[in-house]
Amino acid sequence: MKYLFAFAGSFFAVVLAASVMPYVKVLGVAPDLVLIFAACWAMIRGQREAMVVVPVAGLLRDLTTSDPVGTSVLALSPIVLLAVVRELRPLESDFLPALAVVATASLAYAVISMTVLTAAGEDVPWGTALLQVALPSMLVNSLFAVIVYPPMRWLSPRPKVESFGVGSAVRL
Repeated sequence: MKYLFAFAGSFFAVVLAASVMPYVKVLGVAPDLVLIFAACWAMIRGQREAMVVVPVAGLLRDLTTSDPVGTSVLALSPIVLLAVVRELRPLESDFLPALAVVATASLAYAVISMTVLTAAGEDVPWGTALLQVALPSMLVNSLFAVIVYPPMRWLSPRPKVESFGVGSAVRL
C-alpha cells in the first residue's frame, strides 16, 4: 500500500512539474518537485523504501522530458545514497538533514544530467549551467522542501518502539 501512495505522489509531482512548475520561477529556476518529493520520501521513510520510490519517480519524470530515457533515474539515484543521513541521526530531527539532502541532491542532479547530455553529444555550457541553474536550484528546492516535508512527515507512520531486553527501548 505504501508503494501505491509513493507512485501516486510521484505521479502528482511529475504532472505538476510538467504543467505548472515551468511558470513558477524563483531566482530564475523552477522548483523540482520530483526531486523534492523523492528526497523527502527517502528522509522520512528510509533508504530501503527510497531504493524503490526514487527510480519510479525518475522513470515517471523521464516520460515527460525530452532528455534521454534513464537520465532522471540516474540523476536522482544519489538520493538513495544520501538517505543514509537518516540512519546516522546527526540531529534529533530529520528536518534539517532533509533540507541538506535536497540541496545536495539538487547539485548532484544537475551535474549528472549535464554529464549525460554531454555524453549524448549535446552542447552543455557547464559554467553558465552551474552558476545560473545548479546553485540557485539548491536554494530554491530547499525552500520548497520546507513546504513539502511537513505534510509528508505528518502523513507518515511513526517509527515503532521495540524492546531489546529488560527496561530498554530502542527506536527503529
